[in-house]
Amino acid sequence: MRKLFLLPFVIAAFSCKKKSDDNKLSVLNETHWKLYYKNNNTFSFYATSDIYFKENKSIDNYRNFDTLYGEWSENSNAVIIDFNNGDSYSGTLITNDSISGTLTATGSNGVWYATKK
Repeated sequence: MRKLFLLPFVIAAFSCKKKSDDNKLSVLNETHWKLYYKNNNTFSFYATSDIYFKENKSIDNYRNFDTLYGEWSENSNAVIIDFNNGDSYSGTLITNDSISGTLTATGSNGVWYATKK
């Protein structure tokens, strides 16, 4: 009888856990970031642009003279960005306001980081 009494509490605990996972929102959804990147590790400077992570998993990269568009995904702390020109960025969400990683752009490999605005 005691086991039957505890069963509703066990079911409720698992139900609450599932519900909280379903309601978890990405840290990146609808946020603006300053992107610092260099396509070649021998460069002594970082180029900069502004990126906007949209809730629909698309991303805009506002550079000096043009804008790149693409898609992003987030799995735990891993962030992947693929732009429509073939550039690909992979990184790690270090904190809720910083990301860093590596990139491949126009056949070159480099590094990048971003800070939340």
